[in-house]
Amino acid sequence: MIIVRMMGGLGNQLFQLAYAKSLAQKTGEEIALDIQGYQNYKTRSFSLDNVVGEGNYKFMSDGELSMKYKISRKAYHVFQKVYMLINRKDKIGNKYFELFSSIGLYYNFDRYYYNLDTTHRTLNKYVYGYFQSEKYFEEIKNDIHNHFKVKTPPTRREKSLLSKIASSNSIAVSLRLGDDYVKSNSLNICTEDYYIKGLEYVFNKVENAKVFIFSDEIDKAKEMRFPYPVEFVEGFNDYESLRLMYSCDHFVISNSSFSWWGAYLSDNVNKIIVAPSKWYNNSFEKPDIFLESFNLIEVGEEN
Repeated sequence: MIIVRMMGGLGNQLFQLAYAKSLAQKTGEEIALDIQGYQNYKTRSFSLDNVVGEGNYKFMSDGELSMKYKISRKAYHVFQKVYMLINRKDKIGNKYFELFSSIGLYYNFDRYYYNLDTTHRTLNKYVYGYFQSEKYFEEIKNDIHNHFKVKTPPTRREKSLLSKIASSNSIAVSLRLGDDYVKSNSLNICTEDYYIKGLEYVFNKVENAKVFIFSDEIDKAKEMRFPYPVEFVEGFNDYESLRLMYSCDHFVISNSSFSWWGAYLSDNVNKIIVAPSKWYNNSFEKPDIFLESFNLIEVGEEN
């Protein structure tokens, strides 16, 4: 069995399940989700079940989780911090990922892709990390793209906006403006100038475009100055916003896993995706979250 520790918002949940599905594709094992962390996690909620429905996984209760798994997660965090501090690196590396996975611990918080080894024969495979790269599930990316779509039926209000999006050359602009983002030391914060440059890039290639603004802090987004008429998407929960976003034609995304999936799941074969050229401030190498199809724009300083 493949047991996945679910963490973070909907974007990270999708990355974690995609990795587990790739692993399951090779081993034929069942996927089970550990969502115990959401009992005390107030920033985000578990909402993956609105996107990928039952039948793709089952849930694990706390009593079903082994002590090896619980203790090893805490030990891994200590090892990770000490290793990076001593070696002055931003990653643990493939060697240790291979070592841990050989005993069933598929633990990885690095920003880089490591080979998916499925030859290890362990009773359970424990997945713990973010795995933010298409490379982890590239072999089944068509299946991921087709099945990672919101299953919960849209409300009347959402249907109205979906109709408006479908009838235009729509551009989804995803602004991440919450305190967990703007006060982050590791993330390269996208400025107002970045979003304006991103819109200009798309408008130079698309005629009669209509802009839809998505944000985790929509009131802050309304304070920004956009050079084009925009419509603010507000009053929707995360999975509804995801469906509205991937229903758009083109994208200007922030360095956010939710933004990434909103653009990735779009069915438009000619979609334009603008992304910040630098995802993290402290990456020594280019993170593997970038897609080859991204049109990268530098994130400048605010004036």
